Amino acid sequence: MAEDKRDVARMVEEGAKTAGLAIAPEYLPNVILNVERSLAIARPLLELELEDDLMSAPVYRP
Repeated sequence: MAEDKRDVARMVEEGAKTAGLAIAPEYLPNVILNVERSLAIARPLLELELEDDLMSAPVYRP
């Protein structure tokens, strides 16, 4: 778990550098926490295997 936290912290720091964003040191722990939560929420969706022949709907009309 601690290694995962370091990976997320590095991802946040490197992503901020790449995007040219400065994250104030006092906000960094909360930014890391929010990214960890976002990854946890997205994990089940990303693990879902879809069939290769699925096609998206061309137009959505409510």
